[in-house]
Amino acid sequence: MLAFGGSVSSAGRRRIASRWAVVMADKSKIYEVDFFRWFKDRLKDKGLQFSQCGFKLGQGLGSRHDINLETGFWKEPNYSANKPPRWLYQIEPDGAGWKAVNPAGGALNLGAINASQEDKAGVVFRLVPLVRQEMNDYFQDDSLEVHALFVFHGATPQGSSAEPFHFDPGSGAMKFKGAALPYLLAGLLGVQPREHEVEVSIAGTPRPLTYGEVIDALAADITVSPEGGATGAIPVYDLSDQAEFERLKKDIADAWKAAGPVAPLAAAAGSGLEDEEDEAADDDEIVAPASLHIPEMSDLLGIDSAVYRQINAALASGKRHIMLYGPPGTGKTTLARHIATVLTGGKWTLVTGSSDWTSQDIIGGYQPVGSGSVAFIPGVLLRRFDRPLIIDELNRCDIDKVIGPLFTVLSGQQTTLPYRLDIEDKDSLQYVILPESKPSAAAHEFAPGLHWRLVATINSIDKASLYQMSYALARRFGWVYVDAPRDTAGFMEAFLRKEDPTWAGPAAGAPCPLASFWEAINSVRVIGPAPIIDAIKAVQAMEDDAAFFAAPTPSMKEALLDAVDMVLLPMLDGIVVQDAEFLAGKAIEVFGLDAAQGERIKTRMASVAV
Repeated sequence: MLAFGGSVSSAGRRRIASRWAVVMADKSKIYEVDFFRWFKDRLKDKGLQFSQCGFKLGQGLGSRHDINLETGFWKEPNYSANKPPRWLYQIEPDGAGWKAVNPAGGALNLGAINASQEDKAGVVFRLVPLVRQEMNDYFQDDSLEVHALFVFHGATPQGSSAEPFHFDPGSGAMKFKGAALPYLLAGLLGVQPREHEVEVSIAGTPRPLTYGEVIDALAADITVSPEGGATGAIPVYDLSDQAEFERLKKDIADAWKAAGPVAPLAAAAGSGLEDEEDEAADDDEIVAPASLHIPEMSDLLGIDSAVYRQINAALASGKRHIMLYGPPGTGKTTLARHIATVLTGGKWTLVTGSSDWTSQDIIGGYQPVGSGSVAFIPGVLLRRFDRPLIIDELNRCDIDKVIGPLFTVLSGQQTTLPYRLDIEDKDSLQYVILPESKPSAAAHEFAPGLHWRLVATINSIDKASLYQMSYALARRFGWVYVDAPRDTAGFMEAFLRKEDPTWAGPAAGAPCPLASFWEAINSVRVIGPAPIIDAIKAVQAMEDDAAFFAAPTPSMKEALLDAVDMVLLPMLDGIVVQDAEFLAGKAIEVFGLDAAQGERIKTRMASVAV
């Protein structure tokens, strides 16, 4: 009996469900979105991007891309297999188990990306399993979808806006634009819990099929051959499991580290003409979030849950712009990037405040354009007025002067700039900044995109010596204080566990001298985890078997003192003499220093005191 036949069209795509297919609802946390944010953020620092192939249309496939459920392949293979919106794979019964079958029979195109900018260093494809129930009868359920990840060492070669990848699941070889394309890592991403189950009809007999069985069958049939690694079955990462999510991030970081520095990108030499957009290719448009909720960032240790609660409360209450302030080293910049990434899918601009800034740097102004001419040139904000602008260490610039022209805009009204559209015509229209999005903005109008907002950071320790923000301008932001961890020993334990998952952890009641010293420092001048992490790494570089939760050995004492000199003393410059004496005494106590070492720390502390 044919339970399901024919094809599934993009126009009339239907959810496959009947008495033969019972999908079990599952509310488990899936970490794929968290991974995408992490990976895009990591690549952004390298000037690179990550593509999600086939995600643009949601569950749609695009015009003419239909799946034939009688053949278990594309309805029009000659058309769809060229730049497929999905990677199709067949799943068949194999005795008591299941096996995967490549319907293409060999190498095939997986999907296409926009390679016109020569900046893509990772891609994920949507793999759709088609379950054979009997001859000429395949079953499709969207909840069985698996995602295939490939990570490259630097950017893929420049190509068109819809350049396909050619991959051989039998050998693991990949080609791009006809040439071999090495990759550092590949993996199947599980986006359902392994126990997630559907019921299929095999020759008329109901039979359960779990997501784990599907992804294991695929892994057994797909071979990968990463550069510098062994050829073998493609690894599986179960992204319903946080430990697997962390393993994936570590594997990528390790692969990049082992491969060495990325070669500089070649300058793009494009024609200046845009290729017609392909439905199957990825796009670089800003992706609107499902909600304004900012989830906690698992990679950023030491952030109190109250910080996320306040950020979300500010956004929910209508505050469009966020100010993160607090001691140095608490993760404010990383958190600002996280906020912007969540709200736009990774499309944001970051600049660091400078005392040399004027409003021309941020807003714009008249500048020479050659041949003796002068014209209005937009600043960094107006050039990318469609996405968040992150201003790190905002109080290092003259805040009111630099973003003063935005004051009226932040209040919900347009502002007129003292610059004309045609500088030679005294009656020419002046440029204006609108407070809201306007799709049909005139040539003299700058309108923010729907996703534009300001996310800024301020180091509270510098607020007395650097520029101040007026109360009127401050009211336009939602302010969130990012403090140092209250439990210094707990932070150090969490960091060391993250660095070495095999570490058994501290013994009950074990001392943590560095955490105790950090706590003492915070009673004088609060510093965040960043310099403490630097101190930990410095100690580890000098002491092979560094034990942070134990009474220091003689060599460990020397390493701790060196780390104080290298990392922590510069953070204490300008403390008063009494505080310097207190910290020297605390170091002698918690590190167990001898007389000579005690004199050394006293001298060092005195050198930074006033």
